Amino acid sequence: MRSPSSSLNASTERARLAEVRTYNFLRIEKDDTFDEIVGIAARIFNTPTSLVSLVEEDVQWFAAQKGFDPCQTSRDVSFCAHALESTNVLVVPDAKSDPRFCDNGLVTGEPFIRFYAGAPLITSNGNILGTLCIIDVVPRAVFSDEDKRILASLAKLAVDQLELKRLSQMQRAALCLNRTSQDAIIHFDLEGTVSYANLSAHRIFEYADGDLVNGSINRLISPAFHRKMRAALRKFAVSETDQLSLPPYEGTGRTRTGKQISIEVSAGAWKSAENMSMGLIVRDITERKMRQASFEMLFDRNPIAMWIFDANTLSFVAINDAACALYGYSRAEALTKTALDVRPEAERAAIRSTICSFGESYESSSPGTHITASGTALKILTFARRLRHNGKDCVVVANIDLTERDKAESELASTQIFLNAVIESIPSMIFVKEASSGKFVLLNKAGEKLLGTTRDKFVGKTDFDLFDSADAERFSDADRTAIHAGKKITTINETISTPAGLRLLRTQKVGVPDADGEARYLLGISEDITEAAEAEKRTQYLAHHDILTDLPNRRSFQIEMQNHISKPQPFAVLLFDLDRFKVVNDTIGHHGGDELLRQLAARLISIAGNADVLARLGGDEFALIHRMQTGTDQSALKLGERIVAALSQPFTIDGRKVSIGCSVGIATCPKDGASTDLLLKRADLALYAAKSSGQGGVRLFHIVLEERANRNQMLRDELRSAFVTGQLDLNFQPIYDAITRKVVCCEALLRWTHPQYGPISPSEFIPAAENSGLINDIGNWVLERACIEAAKWPSPITVAVNLSPKQFSGFGLPASVARALSKSGLAPDRLELEITESVFLADTDENIALLRDLKNLGVRIALDDFGTGYSSLAYLRQFSFDKLKIDRAFVSEVAHCKDSLAIVRAVIGLGRSFPAVVTAEGVENAEQCAQLQAEGCDQFQGYFFSKPLGLASLQALFSEEAHSAASFLIYEERSAQR
Repeated sequence: MRSPSSSLNASTERARLAEVRTYNFLRIEKDDTFDEIVGIAARIFNTPTSLVSLVEEDVQWFAAQKGFDPCQTSRDVSFCAHALESTNVLVVPDAKSDPRFCDNGLVTGEPFIRFYAGAPLITSNGNILGTLCIIDVVPRAVFSDEDKRILASLAKLAVDQLELKRLSQMQRAALCLNRTSQDAIIHFDLEGTVSYANLSAHRIFEYADGDLVNGSINRLISPAFHRKMRAALRKFAVSETDQLSLPPYEGTGRTRTGKQISIEVSAGAWKSAENMSMGLIVRDITERKMRQASFEMLFDRNPIAMWIFDANTLSFVAINDAACALYGYSRAEALTKTALDVRPEAERAAIRSTICSFGESYESSSPGTHITASGTALKILTFARRLRHNGKDCVVVANIDLTERDKAESELASTQIFLNAVIESIPSMIFVKEASSGKFVLLNKAGEKLLGTTRDKFVGKTDFDLFDSADAERFSDADRTAIHAGKKITTINETISTPAGLRLLRTQKVGVPDADGEARYLLGISEDITEAAEAEKRTQYLAHHDILTDLPNRRSFQIEMQNHISKPQPFAVLLFDLDRFKVVNDTIGHHGGDELLRQLAARLISIAGNADVLARLGGDEFALIHRMQTGTDQSALKLGERIVAALSQPFTIDGRKVSIGCSVGIATCPKDGASTDLLLKRADLALYAAKSSGQGGVRLFHIVLEERANRNQMLRDELRSAFVTGQLDLNFQPIYDAITRKVVCCEALLRWTHPQYGPISPSEFIPAAENSGLINDIGNWVLERACIEAAKWPSPITVAVNLSPKQFSGFGLPASVARALSKSGLAPDRLELEITESVFLADTDENIALLRDLKNLGVRIALDDFGTGYSSLAYLRQFSFDKLKIDRAFVSEVAHCKDSLAIVRAVIGLGRSFPAVVTAEGVENAEQCAQLQAEGCDQFQGYFFSKPLGLASLQALFSEEAHSAASFLIYEERSAQR
């Protein structure tokens, strides 16, 4: 059954969903008031179940519930979703007789709804949020108008309570915002009397908490702004608008002590029926103003020629006195120029292009030719950096006249020529300082490259001239240590800031003595070991992290688990892997699969937050450590549900939508274990149980899961022995012709009688065989044994053998069938191989080809449990089956359920069209038999005709048929006596 949401107007549904979501906080904050309402409803109408449900796009959830455990259900099965269609009470006297609900899972299964009445929850906006409903497990023929009125009144009470809760939530949020805001928030009346001020207002204006209330706003803001605000308020008072917002204003404010502070004020006013109120949001910008003033002072008084120009128009917006003096312009003249006007005309186009390419974090230093106001050319070294100035993107430039610097370089030229011949080819940075002054006298090319600078900037300078004081002091201390050590070389590891970032150097320093033995110079050789250190660090990082998603790996996760185990706080381990990932990965390719895992990891990080530890254990398996505050497992369960919900949303990979899902298993510490191995094992057991229950499940560990796993392991271990020691045997269930009522086929059914535990169900040991890898050996044994026995039966009775999907892996199945036929001597057309649609869930093309190989042997192929899979008709189009077996689920309801009868008719019609023999499984009574025969079913199988028989009983049945034309009637009478 589908909900009728598709018939709602799209805009109406959007508005309705938006209003429903404003109540989502009730999913966490349960309220006793709603419990009282559903309790009253249940008592008034004497029903076991009453709910307050809110219907969202895909689910309905319950603000209150009585007699119904789940906290939400899918909207697809929601009765309440139908109530959205009308403002009237929806009454369903008997759900089983109502075509809208007769096949609903909540009717056919728990909680077995028969009677339903739901009054819509209608808000003041006209939106229907959901219902107040009552539910009973027995039908009710009468639900009077008075009953409807009472239920609708209770629904109105629920809506009122919902609105009260929502308003209370909004009030708490607003109060929290006011309390936590770093800006001052102040309310006052038309007379200027303060009625409210938050904590930040008292802090900014230096008042004790509460002292601003009932005082005048005039003591806080400047008279200029107060006059401006009162003028605006007078106009607002006589206007027809009910809200006023003034543009932000920068001015001064006064603290309690009379200190003036710089403030930025946003003001507003609003009217109500009784009065008019005003409010201010005040931000303290004193520090920002001081920084701005400091910058302006540093800029204006700097002896270096500096200017600032607009990064877009290139126009000068500021220039200091030193620049005006160097270039010969007055300040007013300079501010009419652009950054291009001081450069030679031939260079302007290239310079414009360079400036336009500046990035947001652009920094540069370069020499060039500048032109003064008089036309004189200067050799200038410029340092440029991009910044924000007065709200604009600008570039600040420092211009250094190189004349004096060139003179210093000339004096050092002879020394540099000598040194360059020796050291320029050395790849390590080499530098020499004067021992007495600490000034650099040499820096080689490797040093220039490493530091991203030129030696000109170093020679003649000390560490204190070149580096910040902390670094300079550190370098100077190391120099002194090396000098005092004499000829001994001192090796240190030190960091240095370069244009490429912080670099780690291994430096050797030694004092170089003069003729008197006194240290005159300090020689330093520095090797950049940054990459090597980072590679080592990266290696350490990769040892604990997944390279694809950058999440912690299994090793790191287990270490974190051990750390959490050693602490008293309880926690949960959530283990989850992806559903359908292999199919998606095969479809979009490994590159797309990697991108999917990266996006998935990012989505998981946003859900987990900083408090939890998320890891990728390998493949499509992830894990999470969740710290539980309360010591219960509910927070872990809800987190698992959020993860499943988040990962069910589509991902976009290379422009295409990709949908996957996940299942989650949860184990908690210390309840479920206090070791990493045990917790992971038990979370894995919960995960296996979740996946077994269907994709998208969340499961908490329970000891029953471990007991079941132990039993399954026992079955796998015992099954090997059972196979070898002959504990396995075959029974055969006859299949009868619908017209002659004679046996035409017998289905081979594997049985296991354990010497200690007795008969074991195939539903237990067949999966154990599949999981242990025994299924091929056992399957081949069943084939051979069934064929050998069938060869002894009267011809043309056939034998049907079920094949496991696991037997289709590899290419050995056709050979095994041919071997069984050859060994038994059974004619191929007397062997039927039954498969289920699960064979096609993976490697469909390969398995279709394998079926054709089997059919080429001459055997017959039957499709078992037809109609219960995902795409039955598609398989029929790809492969011609000899037999279709109607699943017992449809047969059991064929005489009473129209839908099941329609499916049976459709299958029989398909059988006639292809053609294929149609067999009904699970025929249990004469009514089913008569209905199936009337529809034209070809064959019957079920306990109404015969239970599975051992070989002796089966042979006796064949003997009876051989000696009596009326064997079916005799057998039917004997079955009735049993």
